Amino acid sequence: MRIVFSGLLAIVVQFAIAQEKWTLQQCIARADERNLAVLNAALDAQLAQQNQDRTYWDLLPDLNGVATHGYNYGRVIDRFTNTFATDRVRTNNFYLSSQVDLFRGFSKQHSIKQAGFDAEAAMRGIDAARNDVRVAVVNSFLNVLGLRERIAATEAQAANTREQIARTQVLVDAGRIARAELLTSEAQLAQEEFNITDVRNQHDQEMLNLGRTMQLEAAEMQTFDITAPAISDLEVVAPTASVDQVLENVVRTHPAYAQAELQVKSAEKSVAIAQAGRLPSLSLSGSMGTGYSGRDIRTIGGPIIGDPILIGATEGGEAVYAPNIGYNTELTPFNDQLDQNLNESIGFTLNIPIFNNMRNRYSVQQARVQHEKVKNGLTGLRNDLQKNVLDALVQQRSAHRQFLAASKAVDSGTLALEYAQERYDQGVITSIELNTAKTSLNTSTANLINAKYQYLMASKYLDILQGIPVTL
Repeated sequence: MRIVFSGLLAIVVQFAIAQEKWTLQQCIARADERNLAVLNAALDAQLAQQNQDRTYWDLLPDLNGVATHGYNYGRVIDRFTNTFATDRVRTNNFYLSSQVDLFRGFSKQHSIKQAGFDAEAAMRGIDAARNDVRVAVVNSFLNVLGLRERIAATEAQAANTREQIARTQVLVDAGRIARAELLTSEAQLAQEEFNITDVRNQHDQEMLNLGRTMQLEAAEMQTFDITAPAISDLEVVAPTASVDQVLENVVRTHPAYAQAELQVKSAEKSVAIAQAGRLPSLSLSGSMGTGYSGRDIRTIGGPIIGDPILIGATEGGEAVYAPNIGYNTELTPFNDQLDQNLNESIGFTLNIPIFNNMRNRYSVQQARVQHEKVKNGLTGLRNDLQKNVLDALVQQRSAHRQFLAASKAVDSGTLALEYAQERYDQGVITSIELNTAKTSLNTSTANLINAKYQYLMASKYLDILQGIPVTL
C-alpha cells in the first residue's frame, strides 16, 4: 500500500507542477535564459572579453622554439664546418627566438582601450537583446489576456442568444410569432459561435508565439498556460509624461543607445590605431640556438707517423721526402656538437615608414569614414528611439481616448440591449432589431477590450524603453 500511495502522490505532484501557470515575470525570466538572441549576444560578449584579454597579452614578448631535421645533397657549404660538402649531409637546428615591441606608435595602447570599449558594448548588447525579447514577451502575453477577455465576452453573448432562442422557441410553438424570428436568432448564434472559434484560434496562435519566444520545449507547450492579475481592474488614466522627459530617460538608460555610444568610441580608437602606422617602430629581438652537422669531424688520439713520402729530387739527384703524419678521426657526437655550436644573438630593429604604397594613408581615411558611419548610426538610433517614444505616447493617448469612448458605448449598448430585449419580449420589435442591438454591443465590447490592452501595451513598452521593471 505504501508503494501504491507513493506512486499516486508522485503523479499528483507532477500533475500539479505541469498545471502551474506562468506569470509575466516568469515568462520574461525564461525568455532571458533561453532565447537564442540573448544567448548569441552573451557569446558575442564572451568573444569581446577574450579579445580584450588578448590585447594585454600583446604587450609581452613572444617566445618560439624551432627544431629542424634535414639532409643536404650536392655541393653545398656546411654552415657548422664552413667546408664544401658533395655527399649527403645530415643537419639539425634547434633555436629559441623572442621579440618584443618597444614602441609602435601607441597602437597597442589604443588597441587595449578599443577592446575595452568593445567588451563593454557587447555587455550592453546583452541587455539590448533582452529588451527586444521582453517587448515580444509582453506583447504576446497581453495579446493572450486580451483575447481571453474577448472569448469570455463572446461566450457570454452566445449564452444570452441561446436563452433567447429557447424563449423564441416557446413563442413559436405557441403560434405567437413566426418561425422566421427563430431562424434569425439561430443565424445570430451561428455567427457568434464562429466568432468564438475565430478568437480562440487567434488565442492559440498567440500562445504558440509566446512559447516560441520563451524557447519552450514541445512537452512544455502541451501544459503551458499563463496567469495574471485581473486586468479588468486596470485604471486607464490620461498620460501625463512629455516626449522630452521620456526621451531623456530612454537615452540615459537604454542599453542599445549606450552600446552605440561605446561603438563610436571604439571607432575613434580605430582612427588612432591607423594613424600609428605612420610613426616609426622599435622592437627588440633575441635568439639562442645550436645545431648538428654530419660533416663535423674531430681527431682522436695522437699523431700517427708513417713512411716519408717522396715528393721530388734536388738538382744533384738526391731524393726529397715529406713527413707522413696522419690522425684518427670520428664524427663529433651529437651532444658535443650541441654544446660547441651554441650561439646567442640580440638586436634592435628600427622601422621607419617612408612609402608603403599609400596603405597607411588609405587605412586612416577608411577608419575615419567608418567612424562617421558609426556616428551616423548613433544619430539614427536616437531618431528611432524618439520615433518609438512618440509612437508609444500617441498610441497610449489614442487608446485612452478610445477606451473612454468605448466605455460609454458599452454602457449605452448594454442599456439599449436591455430595452430592446424588453420590447422584443413584448412583440414590439423583431429579432433582427434585437440582433442589431446585440451586434452593436459586441462591437463596443471588443473595442473596449482592444483599447484597454493597447493602452497597457504602450505603457509597458515605455517602461521597457526607460529601463523600468515590467510588472502587472
